[in-house]
Amino acid sequence: MSNPRAEVRPASSSVVWTVIGLCLLAVNMRPALGSVSPLLGDIQDALGLSDAAASVLTTLPVLCLGVFAAAAPGLARRLGLASALVLGLVVLVAGVLIRLVPSTAALFIGTTLAGAGLAIGNVLMPAVIKTSFPTKIRLFTGIGTAILSGGAALSAGVAVPLRNAVGGEWNSALAVWAVPAVIALVPWFVLARRSAKPAAPAAGGAVARGSLRGDALSWQVTGYLALRALVFFTALGWLPMVLSDFGYSDASSGALLSLTMAVSVPGALFAPVLAGRFLGMRAVVAMVATASAASLVGLLAAPGIAALWVVVLGISLGAGHALALTFIGLRSPDPQVAAQLSGMVQTVGYLVGALAGPFALGIISGATGSWTVPLILLAAFTVPELILGLLSSRDRFVRPRTDAAPAAKTPVREAARVAD
Repeated sequence: MSNPRAEVRPASSSVVWTVIGLCLLAVNMRPALGSVSPLLGDIQDALGLSDAAASVLTTLPVLCLGVFAAAAPGLARRLGLASALVLGLVVLVAGVLIRLVPSTAALFIGTTLAGAGLAIGNVLMPAVIKTSFPTKIRLFTGIGTAILSGGAALSAGVAVPLRNAVGGEWNSALAVWAVPAVIALVPWFVLARRSAKPAAPAAGGAVARGSLRGDALSWQVTGYLALRALVFFTALGWLPMVLSDFGYSDASSGALLSLTMAVSVPGALFAPVLAGRFLGMRAVVAMVATASAASLVGLLAAPGIAALWVVVLGISLGAGHALALTFIGLRSPDPQVAAQLSGMVQTVGYLVGALAGPFALGIISGATGSWTVPLILLAAFTVPELILGLLSSRDRFVRPRTDAAPAAKTPVREAARVAD
């Protein structure tokens, strides 16, 4: 009898296109949004934006990542993964180019569209990895997350030089990021053309239409990413101000933020590999939580060596994000469920963790007049994060609830034995 795994394995040329497509997709997952903050002063001056409007502009991308994430699994079911990603990239390109128009309306509409396109890519990347590389989930998740982190660092670092290179026009500098998005369309368009219609669900794949809301493991994975997002976005959003209050100049604070983002790249690349090949998932989850807590407390206790603490923090941020995305692939029985779980995880993760965390801790800082309480609270969040990470590390599949008979509570140890 033929091997079912061999029957669904993509052709070698499709594998090459998929690898190229994943790398180019990851490159585009942050620059269109991350390039706005360094140019915010120019944008405010040119368009007359108030501080409140500027705050909304910087919050809008994260809101879009959460709101539009819920739509991505349905698009993948109707169109197929490759076609859904083509749609996401087209929306991204449209959003980036609309911002060429120097108006407030175009800026906000373009940013919303860009966020919607990126949300589709964010959600479907784990499903693509689960589909095309089921035995290399940790490896390709680490590579994709590392490239994503590198794209974020690159866009922040070159935003001002790009503005200067295009004659000081902030809108032209933002529009440059349409170029890599257009390039990323090529491999996914090729793959979409080769997929005449969405692939039929694998055996048992019909459960992907059930709900994950009643599954405990789904909420554990979701909670882990939400808490990682809370630490990630709060730390990055407020770090320059924290360092400024500790006596660092604006230039030094900006350089330390760039360092934090840069060192997140090796953290994202190596954490899933270490978890799969050497230390085990539980050990790496514990190391990430410990490093995050130590770096935050260290900033309070010894701000004079902030460079050390931001390096530790940056590595833990990249590693934690990669582990959260790895859980999506490892805990899903098939690509359909992976897309569904990814949509749930990223919707809740971005809306709760990325928005509520920075907002709440900013209010607490204003009320207390210092960063002591917010940083201690942020460090304390690593405790439930650790617990949820350890629970998510168990060898189990998530189980969507359907009207059909429930699936057997089968550990995924046998399935995971061939994965990584």
